[in-house]
Amino acid sequence: MFFRLKLLTLNISTAIFLILFLCLGSQNLEKKYSLDLIINKTVDLPIGFLMGTSFTLGLISGGLTSVLIIKNNQTIKPR
Repeated sequence: MFFRLKLLTLNISTAIFLILFLCLGSQNLEKKYSLDLIINKTVDLPIGFLMGTSFTLGLISGGLTSVLIIKNNQTIKPR
């Protein structure tokens, strides 16, 4: 259980830092795009921020999937 908690904490903290750096890095970009969702459109955002956000959401979902797949007594042993 402790191993799963460590993996989950590492995954979420990495994603938070990535979002933080994306917000800092994409402040002064001039080209902005909006996403056309089914219901409405989003506000204009830089394309790098949109790509980074989708990458971060993939990082979180992949990390959560790997944490959920690991059994309680299974640990990764180094070779």
